Amino acid sequence: MRGLLFGILVLSLILIAGGVVLANERACIPVTARIPQMIIMELDATDLVFDEEDFDFILGSAYLTKAGVMATKKRVVTATISGNVPYTLLISAPEEYLVGASEGVIHVSQLKWRLSDSDDDGDGWQSITLERMPVKSGPPGTLEVEFDFQFIAFWENIAQIYKGEILLTVIPDGS
Repeated sequence: MRGLLFGILVLSLILIAGGVVLANERACIPVTARIPQMIIMELDATDLVFDEEDFDFILGSAYLTKAGVMATKKRVVTATISGNVPYTLLISAPEEYLVGASEGVIHVSQLKWRLSDSDDDGDGWQSITLERMPVKSGPPGTLEVEFDFQFIAFWENIAQIYKGEILLTVIPDGS
C-alpha cells in the first residue's frame, strides 16, 4: 500500500510539475504595421451661391463701388483636413472664367477669398487664380479652415447666372 501511495504521490508531482512548466511557456508573435500616408479633406458646403439678395447694397450687406457691387459671404465654407503627415491646403480655379447661362463670362479674379479668422478691416482678400495659392499648412492631426468669399459684379457683367468652380487641394509637405 505504501508503494501505491508513493507511486500516486510521485505521479501527482510529475503531473503538477509538468503543468507548471506548460503554464509558464510563452510564444511571441512579431507584429509589423506599415501605416500609409493618409490625408482626407471634407467640406461642409457643396455649393457657393451668391444670390440677388447678396448684392443688395441698400438693405443688405453689399457695398456699392464705382466699378460695381461687392457681395461678401462670411464663414460660408469650412474645410476639415485630417492627416498623419504635415500638409498644405491650396486654392485655385480650374478654369479662367465663370460662364454665363446665355452669354458672357466673368473672370475668376472677381471672386476673392480669405480665412475667416482674418481681421475684418478689408485686408487679407486674395483673388482666385488658375495658379494654386497656399492657404494654410498644418501638422499631423485634424484642422478646420473656414473661408470667407467676396464677389464683385462689375457694371459690365450681364445680369444672368454664371457658373464655375473653386478647387481646394491638399497635398503632403515634403520632408
